[in-house]
Amino acid sequence: MNKEDLLLEQWKMASELHRHEDEHSWQRFQYYVTLTGILVSALGVIWGTTSISPTAREIAIRIISIFGVVTSLVFALIFKRSFMYHLYRIAQAREAEEALKINNERVLTLYEKRLGEQKLIRVAIFGRVSTNDLVFYLTLIMTLFFGSCYRYSINGLTVTE
Repeated sequence: MNKEDLLLEQWKMASELHRHEDEHSWQRFQYYVTLTGILVSALGVIWGTTSISPTAREIAIRIISIFGVVTSLVFALIFKRSFMYHLYRIAQAREAEEALKINNERVLTLYEKRLGEQKLIRVAIFGRVSTNDLVFYLTLIMTLFFGSCYRYSINGLTVTE
């Protein structure tokens, strides 16, 4: 195998690992959205019910809120690490692309330098952010939401009778 063949194999491997990590990131995000939806639904049902005692309702809200905070923080860390790994794989593929030149022209151009800039989304609160950052911010917002539910349950604001 010559140098070009090795570089091409390195590029193929980095590209395949990048796609694989991207698929796993979206799967993790789907799991998080599903879990969060279940927790928020459970909070809504328990918050609005009057068939159980106020003390039992407050305890249930506290347990769900604590579980929501913990899972949101864990998923935030998982997403952050996953996105760092994702960027590492892109950098590996770019490095191989730069090295693969024929007559000083790039052979492969899948991983452009502006790839990350093309995926920016304008969000009123944060300005222009990448989808990766948006997912991370979502987990932090949900952490605050579950923390607020816990705080309100301690202050006794769950009693609606």
